[in-house]
Amino acid sequence: MSAQSQLLEARRLAQLLLSATELSKEIFAEIAREVGVPVQVARALCLIEGPTSMSELASKFTCDKSYITPLADQMEEMGLLERVPGVDRRKKLLELTPLGLTAQTQLEAQIALRSPVMVSLTPTERETLEQLLAKLS
Repeated sequence: MSAQSQLLEARRLAQLLLSATELSKEIFAEIAREVGVPVQVARALCLIEGPTSMSELASKFTCDKSYITPLADQMEEMGLLERVPGVDRRKKLLELTPLGLTAQTQLEAQIALRSPVMVSLTPTERETLEQLLAKLS
C-alpha cells in the first residue's frame, strides 16, 4: 500500500470515527435534555455505580478531581446524589439518591434504545467493535 493510499485510508477512518462520535454525543445530549439534566450531570449519572469516591469519578471522567467537586455540588443541589461517609470517615463518597437512580435508569434505558451503536449494529458487530476499540485504546 502506498503512502498516499495509507494517508487517504487514515483520513477516511478518522472522519468516520469522528462522525460516529459526534452523532453519539448529539443523541446523548438530546437524551440528557429530555431527562432534564445537563450533559455533564448525565455523564456522571452513567458513571456512578454504587457509592463512589470523587477520585474514582474523576478517573472515570478522565479529568482532574477539582472538576468533580462543583459537579457533585450541582448534583447534590439537584437532589441527585448525597455525600455519605466512607469506610475511612475522613473521605466522603458520592451516592445516588432515589431521584438520581431514577434519572440514571431513564438515561441508560434511552441510550440502549437510541444509541447508534445499539440501533445500527448486530450483537456480533457490537462485540467486534468492542474488541477493536479496546485494541485501539
